[in-house]
Amino acid sequence: MNKSPGQLIVLAGPSGAGKTTLAHHLVETFSTAAFSVSTTTRPMRGSEIEGVDYFFAGREEFLKRIENGYFLEHAEVHGHLYGTSRDWVIKELAHGGSVILDIDVQGALQIKEAFPASILIFILTPSPDVLSSRLSSRNTDDPDVVLRRMEVAAREISWIGSFDYYICNSHLEDSMRQVESIFSCERLKIANTSFPPEVRAFTPDRFSGREYWNGKRVIVTSGPTREALDSVRFISNRSSGLMGCSMAMAFRDAGADVLFVTGPACISRPSGVDTIPVETAEEILEILVREVEKADLLVMAAAVSDFRPSDFHDGKTERSGTVHFEFVATPDILEELDRTIDCMCPVMAFSLEFGPDGGQRALGKMKRKGAAAIFYNPGDAEGSGMEASSNQGKLFFTDGSYVEVKRSSKRYIAELLAAAMGRYLMKGNEG
Repeated sequence: MNKSPGQLIVLAGPSGAGKTTLAHHLVETFSTAAFSVSTTTRPMRGSEIEGVDYFFAGREEFLKRIENGYFLEHAEVHGHLYGTSRDWVIKELAHGGSVILDIDVQGALQIKEAFPASILIFILTPSPDVLSSRLSSRNTDDPDVVLRRMEVAAREISWIGSFDYYICNSHLEDSMRQVESIFSCERLKIANTSFPPEVRAFTPDRFSGREYWNGKRVIVTSGPTREALDSVRFISNRSSGLMGCSMAMAFRDAGADVLFVTGPACISRPSGVDTIPVETAEEILEILVREVEKADLLVMAAAVSDFRPSDFHDGKTERSGTVHFEFVATPDILEELDRTIDCMCPVMAFSLEFGPDGGQRALGKMKRKGAAAIFYNPGDAEGSGMEASSNQGKLFFTDGSYVEVKRSSKRYIAELLAAAMGRYLMKGNEG
């Protein structure tokens, strides 16, 4: 399975800036793009068509859908409610289609929070006078409404720094070319595509075993966790979350149904996977207790903070001389799962170790935690591991075999590890 996950492209800006025209242009230009039709409580205008321009709903029905979690984002704009269907967007992205959203600035910011990998494009006219003229020339709003829209526009532009791209829509043809370029370039980013099959073709034996994951359910934990000291400070570690994110993409590209449980990492979450954000080790454990019996593999790539403060201080602890904190151990997630879950799936663990006997300590952890395999990466190897884009190490298995991976990009290593894990489990099933 080499279909790249779709991109979520959001065009937002003041009413009248031209975002709807540019959104429809993307859908007409690119066959993989689909226009997401919003639901609204405002009255139908002119030649608008139900299901094409908007889905129209009463206010009471709209509020009921909010309570049921129907919307990915929703906002009240100019006295009317607008929202985007969560399920439709997720399904479209998972099947490789790109979704184009034409929404207000409030909604765009909600989308970015829910989908950090989404692409936000701010559309604006070259001047306030041009925007006012465009609103007036539409002949759909009276002068008071136009004035209110201009007041809202003055507030919306303050959020332009939260967007990824900006287009000054002074000449429509130029704006169309610019939005096409953004769409094409985002599709070509390595982080936004499936791992290239052309790369695997150079060493096909190393990538055999990927086929095992097609249709399987894989849970990947990722990133650091944070244990709060007070409302501002926390204890954590230097994990960037890149290795866990790469593992989620590797299993996704192999055809697995991936649940991605991630702490507050420094990188965007991958598209095409079901993501649950967490903060603490306890939150990870709670999710895994609920989900792990439905999985075919658990990949524990999260760098969990081993300690948490015994007491939480509300507010901000004042700076004054010496401050003392008492710490207690956070739960050992794998040991807790091994002890409490009856039908535990195979586990692929990770072990960052320092010193010449690091490999032996990793093997001891694999046995103690009941893992089927453990990836040992030496923490003192220059240029790899935490905060680096590369990694290296050995994937040990319980039968005494191992696969060694030389220093290379974490995305490449994740592909190798997913394949090796597939080969190992296929061999065990044959036995």
